Amino acid sequence: MDQRFLLIALMMAGACATHPPPHPKMPSPTEHLLDDAAESLGKIGRKEYMRQIHRAPPDVDWKEIEKRNGERQRLKRNALAQFAATGSRWTERGSDNLAGRMHVAAPSPDGQTLYAGSSRGGVWRGTPDGGNWTPIGDNIYGGAHWLVVVPGDTIGDPDALLAATDGGRISRSTDQGQTWLYPAGLPDQDDVEGVRRLLVSSDGTWTVFAVLRYWKENGPPWGGQSLRYGLFRSTDRGQTFSIAQNMGNHAGDIWMPRNGGSTLYLLKGDELYVSIDLGQTVTLAGTLGTTGGTGVLSGSEAGAPRLYAIVDDGGTNRLLRSDDAGASWTIKTDVTDYWGGSMSASIVNPDLVAWGGVEVHRSVDGGSNFSIVNPWWEYYGNEANKLHADIPGIDVLPGGPAGEIWYISTDGGLFRSFDGLASVENLSLDGLRVSQYYSTHTSSVNPLHVVAGAQDQGYQWASAPPSPGGTTLSFDQLISGDYAQLTSSDGSHNYLYSVYPGFILIHKGENNPTLYTEDFPDNESYPWLPVVVADPYSISRFFFCAKSLYRYQQQALNSWSPSLWSTHNFEEHSGEYLTGLAFSSVDAEKAYAVTNWGAMYFSDDHGVTWTRSTTTGMGSGYLHGHGIVASSLDKDRGYVGGSGYGTPSVWRTTNGGLTFDPWDDGLPDTLVYCLAEGADGTLFAGTETAAYKRGANDAVWTDITSNEAPVTTYWSAEWVPSETAVRFGTYGRGIWDYSMAQCTYQAYGVGLGGANVLSLDSTSSSHVGQVQLLQVTGGAQGSSGMLLAGFGATELPLKGGTLLVNPSPWVLIPITVPASGTAVIPLFIPNDPLAYDLEIVFQAALADSGQSAGWAFSNGLAATLCQP
Repeated sequence: MDQRFLLIALMMAGACATHPPPHPKMPSPTEHLLDDAAESLGKIGRKEYMRQIHRAPPDVDWKEIEKRNGERQRLKRNALAQFAATGSRWTERGSDNLAGRMHVAAPSPDGQTLYAGSSRGGVWRGTPDGGNWTPIGDNIYGGAHWLVVVPGDTIGDPDALLAATDGGRISRSTDQGQTWLYPAGLPDQDDVEGVRRLLVSSDGTWTVFAVLRYWKENGPPWGGQSLRYGLFRSTDRGQTFSIAQNMGNHAGDIWMPRNGGSTLYLLKGDELYVSIDLGQTVTLAGTLGTTGGTGVLSGSEAGAPRLYAIVDDGGTNRLLRSDDAGASWTIKTDVTDYWGGSMSASIVNPDLVAWGGVEVHRSVDGGSNFSIVNPWWEYYGNEANKLHADIPGIDVLPGGPAGEIWYISTDGGLFRSFDGLASVENLSLDGLRVSQYYSTHTSSVNPLHVVAGAQDQGYQWASAPPSPGGTTLSFDQLISGDYAQLTSSDGSHNYLYSVYPGFILIHKGENNPTLYTEDFPDNESYPWLPVVVADPYSISRFFFCAKSLYRYQQQALNSWSPSLWSTHNFEEHSGEYLTGLAFSSVDAEKAYAVTNWGAMYFSDDHGVTWTRSTTTGMGSGYLHGHGIVASSLDKDRGYVGGSGYGTPSVWRTTNGGLTFDPWDDGLPDTLVYCLAEGADGTLFAGTETAAYKRGANDAVWTDITSNEAPVTTYWSAEWVPSETAVRFGTYGRGIWDYSMAQCTYQAYGVGLGGANVLSLDSTSSSHVGQVQLLQVTGGAQGSSGMLLAGFGATELPLKGGTLLVNPSPWVLIPITVPASGTAVIPLFIPNDPLAYDLEIVFQAALADSGQSAGWAFSNGLAATLCQP
């Protein structure tokens, strides 16, 4: 025992055939912008779907709530950055070769590094030719739609990066993404509603500009706040900003030469202003002759300069050109198929300009005539040299043999062109792991077979192990489009079902899959991504959820037809339909269901008849059911997750569905996208910004992302027995596994009540010879106490709570809760044979005046130390 005490004291010191008739092999892109401009493009299906699943009371802005959730994650990750855990429960799985949506590219000042911003996948760093991609922005929520790179604050420092989202989240990093801070001088972060442009001067001063949409206090006599646009400027490389120009309510833009010079052009409504002192003062240069709506500005330095603008002119987007630096303007063409803000002009050729929508539209005669670079479907089969569909960003920057490099951000990765878009090359074929997944499914017959449904990167299949020494998978895209709700009756891929917004996709074959499609039922109501669930009684049948429940049955070798399975009409409110269905693996007669209005149901006859639960989320009217699980351990236990803005986001039944009770303690207000159950009954949840877990008897949910897994949307989750892990499909950072294997920390003594209100957890593995991180949550900022570390568990009453660590002997380690709310304790466990197979236990205790005896306690945490 003395040797063990010494040890713990030391520890504290320191390709396949596809046949998809009747639909084509390449279903068209289904998504564009998520903002209001999407409606003008007819891309409203997904936008409305996102509104529905984020159901909230009228006075609740879920986007603002999630912005604050993301900010808390950033603060947590900043606090954790000082700790370098070398063991983790998290393993990244890819995709390694099929990238998702990118937004922006920016080279380093020395030209040796290329930085790129993604949608919900953070900031990435690589070589200029797209090699050695490395994520450096996993700790900022929302990705990076805008990106500025400047030299470090002092000579020898790393590049300084300024990243922002369209939605108004702005962050600066001077340590290559380990930490991100909000720049000083900008409006309060809660007041910034949008970013329209980030830009850095090329005159050697590295002056940074930001066009922001923000809430501003109105002066007398009106008072209150109103939304304004403003041009903000930083003269210290993005550390601090001050307002340079008030743009009123005009959603305008700025442009500066990219090859030197300090002249700045400002588009504000119908007017074009010019500044020769880096935005400090501006002079009216000319008017455009339009109604002065939203505008985007670009230019060609070769035209001294020639300026281009795309302006919303009374509801019609028009391309205008000025050959005299903005003094006069000519309307060149009406712009269609346009992704707002995605427009740029050549540095070296004044006649070369392009905008992006589903495809890139390119003009070589100054905007008089346009042709597309390539039809979107040509990408398939020529991924290396043809642009993917949907173009969020086009950047033209100095460099290359012709004096400029075009970077094209697509929904399928980042591309580059040296010849003004005459040809393109894909920079994201290896290692740019920003796939946006709706769903994954791992075969129970062959765990190397993984199927993933992606946004605009189609239906993907992996069939080979990772490369030696690696963990990430490469996928083949079997069919284009968006796919979700992957489901199989027996866990294999002999029959695997999913949906595209328009048809059901049927995958047949474990080893050489073929694909077939079937139409949705006629005259029905369902969401943009309807729910399908395989019939546990037959691999060749599946259920379709609408306002009624249908079952599809195989009629011939490769055809299925639906029939009404239940006469129950779930449409108690106009537009109500099923959004979740789960059958118990203990007894397939038992089923649970939920609707988009939060009504919960159960069935005891395999879904033929349904009974509405008497206690459901309908109490508030703002639950949209999204994730549902029937426990594999108890047929009378089930869980429902969904929108948690004004109502609990997770509900649990323990009596077969008669009643559901709130079960969201420890979760922030958020949307629970998915739920999955581990083999021991632990439940996992994926939300808008993080992943959580909660044992069946735990008092609260705990955040398990720590500083290893990305801050992004966790859209799907599945339990993978072969990995002893839950597999999350994220919307922006690919697939991640969270291990529950033997060499990990496990909670005990949960749900005890009394003063045991804290949570103690670790996402580290328990291998010796490495730093491991333990995390305490639930304590007040500034509260202090101790971590109890010992070798035996106990259960003794102590100060209104329960002591869970045997004190003979133990070590006490001081704890103080920082502003992030998470106290992190780093432990180094030496690689000593004395430690092999040793069982160690921990418990946290913090001073808490709210408890009867002045102390709060956590659950216990136990681990068996494993050899390295």
